[in-house]
Amino acid sequence: MASSCDKSLSVVETVSKMIEQGGLGKKIKALRTARGIPLSVMSERTGYSVSALSKMENDRLGLTYDKLTKLTGALGVDIGSLFTETAQTAVHAGGRRSVARKGEGRNIQTGSYDYLYVSPELSRKRIVPIKGRVHAATLEEFGPLIRHDGEEWIYVLDGVLEVHSEFYEPETLEPGDSIYIDSRMGHAYLSKTPGGTEIIAVCTEQTDNFVFGDQAAAEPSSRDAARKPRARKPKAG
Repeated sequence: MASSCDKSLSVVETVSKMIEQGGLGKKIKALRTARGIPLSVMSERTGYSVSALSKMENDRLGLTYDKLTKLTGALGVDIGSLFTETAQTAVHAGGRRSVARKGEGRNIQTGSYDYLYVSPELSRKRIVPIKGRVHAATLEEFGPLIRHDGEEWIYVLDGVLEVHSEFYEPETLEPGDSIYIDSRMGHAYLSKTPGGTEIIAVCTEQTDNFVFGDQAAAEPSSRDAARKPRARKPKAG
């Protein structure tokens, strides 16, 4: 009987053969196809429509961090799997490292902000380090508040950042300021500086992002209900 490791290697090898060039959408499609997951099932697991998923896979819809966490969770892989085509094994001791020189990483551009994923070759990281530039200046431009598993820390390098969240009044951050939030809470980052605001983001990678892997998964609705924050700080009226 093939082990789960053998199965993972088989999937990676299949994806490597399917991917020659292309964006993240094509890699997501290759992973989905290699695992035999129909778009209809992906839709049930992520909450995105089949039409939206098709646009993502064809690189016609921006793949923001919250979308990537949902997609990789539905596929049973971590975000690092999108940036490498080689099989990676689990590390049981603190012996791995990754050195990133200035500007190195994987660039992802969206309408609201640009990402530089640092050390993307490492899979199953406990944290996801990102250098970004926020472009959206208004909530209308940003779109709906985003939310995903885990927590995140944002540090402003250059410019002025306005942080919106569903439970708190907007917070203005200047260079050297930072904020730590529960990522399950709806949030948005807006630039109040012409040309964009440069930030460092460190997001935690949650193990429950892999619920659609080899182990059985709980229904999304029950997970969301269990994670609903109990203590709220009301906005000023």
